[in-house]
Amino acid sequence: MRFLIKEAYAKKVSEKLSVKDKKLIQLLIQDARTPITQLAKKVSISKSAVIQKISSLKKRGILMEPILYSKIKTHETSFYVFDILTQIGMGNKKITEELLEIEEIVVVLWYNGNYNLLLAFNTNDPSEIIEKIEKVIEIKKLRIRKVIDNWFHPPYLFKEISDKKVEFKRVNLKIDEIDKKILRVLEDNPLASFVEISTKTRLAAQTIKKHLNYLEKSGIIIAYHFFPEVWLCGRNLISINLSVKGKKEIEKLVKYLLTISEVGNIWEFDDEWNINVVLWVKEQLEVNKIINHITSNFKILEYDISVLAAMVGK
Repeated sequence: MRFLIKEAYAKKVSEKLSVKDKKLIQLLIQDARTPITQLAKKVSISKSAVIQKISSLKKRGILMEPILYSKIKTHETSFYVFDILTQIGMGNKKITEELLEIEEIVVVLWYNGNYNLLLAFNTNDPSEIIEKIEKVIEIKKLRIRKVIDNWFHPPYLFKEISDKKVEFKRVNLKIDEIDKKILRVLEDNPLASFVEISTKTRLAAQTIKKHLNYLEKSGIIIAYHFFPEVWLCGRNLISINLSVKGKKEIEKLVKYLLTISEVGNIWEFDDEWNINVVLWVKEQLEVNKIINHITSNFKILEYDISVLAAMVGK
């Protein structure tokens, strides 16, 4: 998995957005590949105005990069998360740049929490990555977790567009070499046209259409998501790690989380800290309400909460 995110740092000031800006952003959050014609109809502006608005939102830093979310198990290498406690005040650009030079790392996230640094990466040998990281920073505490499943609910930032309903399901992963070729192109560019996919894979358009339809309907491709700049949209990004008792309880919890408008990504790990959920919220009160419901209605052994301070992807 790749997070094609430019650097972003916590801000207290949000951008002023028109109703039509909000509609467009929310639609692109829900599906980055929505055709311009459909966007124009839903926002009630011309196609040229849609193109101009998207360009303007990118220049203002409000719309960042599109991301392809697909089922983790489709990847040839495992996807790991390292939660790291390191020295206070090390969330700076120099350290981040050095960490991103490590080939396997795909995103660097700095948090205010029990662990102040999160690194996500693709590898089949996490011990090798630890050695590389220790050349850059001192690790005081480390939690290693391998992702075994993932879900996504498009964060509901603007009520001008209806929330997108997402159903829970475990996906039966069956992909062939053609599927893999298409997924690789879309990871590099989630907005790739059929012509671009065909050029890079040397597959016929009809073959691409057939396989892409399968990947989407089967749930292997979860979403094409335009990532908005969290703070410029007047939100904070909150990470909640949970230790949930039992597989059935995990599934019940994930089903519930997918109904919450503030929820974005949900990750399942092969660790005692087996669930992570990311919330996009305006106020701490929203987080408290969700946590209170979860701890009252599900078998939660422990939980911790972190607030995102900076993110840089590649």
